Amino acid sequence: MDLKKTGIAVALLAIAGVVAWAAVTRLGGDEGGEAATDGGTPSAAPSTSAQVFSGTTLDGEQLDLADYAGQPVVVNFWASWCGFCGAEMPELIKFAEQNPDVAVIGVAVNDEEDAAREAAERWGLTFPSVLDPEGRIFAEFESQGLPTTVFFDADLEVKDTVVGQTDLAGFEAGLEKAR
Repeated sequence: MDLKKTGIAVALLAIAGVVAWAAVTRLGGDEGGEAATDGGTPSAAPSTSAQVFSGTTLDGEQLDLADYAGQPVVVNFWASWCGFCGAEMPELIKFAEQNPDVAVIGVAVNDEEDAAREAAERWGLTFPSVLDPEGRIFAEFESQGLPTTVFFDADLEVKDTVVGQTDLAGFEAGLEKAR
C-alpha cells in the first residue's frame, strides 16, 4: 500500500472512531444519557432544576416560561436552516393540536429574525416561537444539536429531553414523562 492510501485509511479509521464514540456517548455511554424507548431517538437524563427563560416571540410579544406553570410545557429548539427541524415540524404541529392542554413553545436558535419568521410561516407554526439569535437560551440547556425538544412538568421541572428529529410517538413519550 502506498503512502497516500495509508493516509486515507488512517483518516477513515479516525473518523469511524469519532463516530462510534459520539454514538455511545449520545445513547447512554459515559455522559449520563439514556437510550430512548421510542424507536431510537436519543433522550438525555431528566434535569432536576427548572431552566426558565423569557424572550420576544416572532410576533413581537413577550413570552415568559414561568407564565406556563401549572401545565406541561414542551419547548422545541429549531432553526430555519436546520433540515431536520423542518422535517419534524408537521409532527410537532400535529402533537400540539392533539394536546391542547399542553403549552408548546418554539425557540428559533442562531437564526436571523426574517429567516425565522419566514420558516415559521412556511411550516405553518401554530405555537409561539421565541427568537434566540445568539443561542443564549439554547446554551442554558446544554444540548448537543438541533432540533432539541425539552419536556417540562407542571412545576416547570425538566423531565425529558429529545436531541434530534423525532416524530409524534417521540413527542407523546416525552409528554408522558412530564405528566
